[in-house]
Amino acid sequence: MDPRSLRKQRELEARRGEILSAAECLFSKHGFFKTSMAEIAGAAQFAMGTVYRFFKSKEDIYISLVEAKVEELMSLLEKRVSEANTATEKIQAVIKVKLAFADKNRDFFRIYVSEWSGFEWTVKSAFGDRVWKRYLAQIQLVADLVREGIRKGEFREIDPEDTSLAFHGMLNSTIYAWILQASPTKSLVAKGELLGSLFLNGIAR
Repeated sequence: MDPRSLRKQRELEARRGEILSAAECLFSKHGFFKTSMAEIAGAAQFAMGTVYRFFKSKEDIYISLVEAKVEELMSLLEKRVSEANTATEKIQAVIKVKLAFADKNRDFFRIYVSEWSGFEWTVKSAFGDRVWKRYLAQIQLVADLVREGIRKGEFREIDPEDTSLAFHGMLNSTIYAWILQASPTKSLVAKGELLGSLFLNGIAR
C-alpha cells in the first residue's frame, strides 16, 4: 500500500475510533435507548453524514463496541494465560482477568445486561453473528486448559467442553448479578478467590 493510501486508511480508522469512543461515553452515561445518533455525532464532533459513513445505525455502533470489548478481553486472557505455569494457575488467571475487566467496564456492560432484551430480533441476530465466534473462543480457551490439566494430572478425567461451559456460566452469572446492583458493597475482583475455590475444589467437605 502506498504512503498516501496508508495515511488515508489511518485517518479513517482514527475517525471510526473517535465515534466509538464518543458513543461508549454516552451509552455508559445515559444508556443505549436515551442516546441518539445526533448526540453521538455531536460528541464526536462529526457531521451526521460522517457517522453514517462508518455505521449504519446506533445498533451497529453498539454491536461494534461490544465486539471490540470481547476482542480486548480475549487478548488480555491469552496474555495472562501465557504467563502462568500450571493449568490451575491459568484457570485462576482467567477468573481474575474476566472479573477485573467487568469491574473496569461496569457502566458499559450494564447496558448490555439491562437493555439488550429491548433490541429488535434482527439486531440480536446480528449481535450473535458478529460476537458469537469470539465468545466461543473463550469457551475453547478454558476447555483447552482443562485438557492440559487432565494431561498433566492436575485435574480428574472430565469432559473439557462441558466443564468450560459450567465455568463460564458460574463466572458470567456472578458478573451479571454484580453489574446490576445499584451500589455493589463488595468488589467484584474480591469474589475471584471464592469462585476459583468452588470451581477447582468444589464444595464437598
